[in-house]
Amino acid sequence: MTATSTVASVEHAIGAAGLFSLRLRDGDLRIRAVDGETIRISETHGHDLSEMFVIELGEGSASLRSTHGTTVLGIRRHGHAPDLAVDLPRGATIVVESTSAGVRADGLLGDQRYRTVSGDLTLSAVSGRIAIEAVSGDVKVSAIGETDVALRTVSGDVELRAGTLRSLRSTTTSGDLKVAGRLLGPGPFSVETVSGDALIAPAGEVRIEMTTMSGDLRSDVDGRAAGGRGQRSLSIGTGGPLLTFRSMSGDLRVVRPTRIDMPDVPAPTALPALPAPAAPAVMVDDDPRLPILRALERGEIDVAEAGRRLEVLDDVSSVDPASDTTRTPVARRTDA
Repeated sequence: MTATSTVASVEHAIGAAGLFSLRLRDGDLRIRAVDGETIRISETHGHDLSEMFVIELGEGSASLRSTHGTTVLGIRRHGHAPDLAVDLPRGATIVVESTSAGVRADGLLGDQRYRTVSGDLTLSAVSGRIAIEAVSGDVKVSAIGETDVALRTVSGDVELRAGTLRSLRSTTTSGDLKVAGRLLGPGPFSVETVSGDALIAPAGEVRIEMTTMSGDLRSDVDGRAAGGRGQRSLSIGTGGPLLTFRSMSGDLRVVRPTRIDMPDVPAPTALPALPAPAAPAVMVDDDPRLPILRALERGEIDVAEAGRRLEVLDDVSSVDPASDTTRTPVARRTDA
């Protein structure tokens, strides 16, 4: 094992496919993929890393656990919020857990797992298997190559652009989701949301099946639409993978992607660009669904109870058409 350390930096050989794990309470983290087998961790303001973290260097691994604001050996550890710059072998496995910290990673190709609370996460020119759990923070991912993505977010928006998505599993609560890319792989491809809207820009053929209590499906792309209240579908092309969308009250909009070049990635790599979404539908104050959805967001009722109440409301609306003023057409239907 080779390991050298200075006051403000640590270098350690973990191998080209080693493991790096980090627990960070606050501050900032910037990770850059590099060639080679050595990880380099620096505190950009020159603060002593050993005063901020418990550092463990093993064969093929490096681990840092924040001591900022915690008690170690009976001593309360305070000090500066870390500002970390990490050079990591591009094929390494990484596990990051952070609270109130901003995280940015560029060029990583190995397995990646991120868990953040109250901090934004930005991943650029990444690929491989990526798992993200985020609360009260926005997530932006630009993926190249073939990528498998698993997302679970609460109260945060997600923007995902990918060259090729082999699989996508996304669960959101009170946050909007935008996805652009080619769906081509074993899957599954699924999106579940309570009250967030989704915008999908598929680069290729796709079949979409939507199950919703009160959301709408709209498409700016020619396709074959079918279904009615609660169950809707849209087929773009003659085949393609199946994307399932389940929602309590969120809308789904399907748009045609455009392409943008990425200056940090060798040509001709390009990713679909996400267009600006259309103005969202606005519920008026006397919309009978509004109190139910607000109660769900406040945690006064669970998803099952909200669904039951919305179903009852839909039954009433179907009897009295005048009471249902918020319905909009399903996706435009054209003959292929």
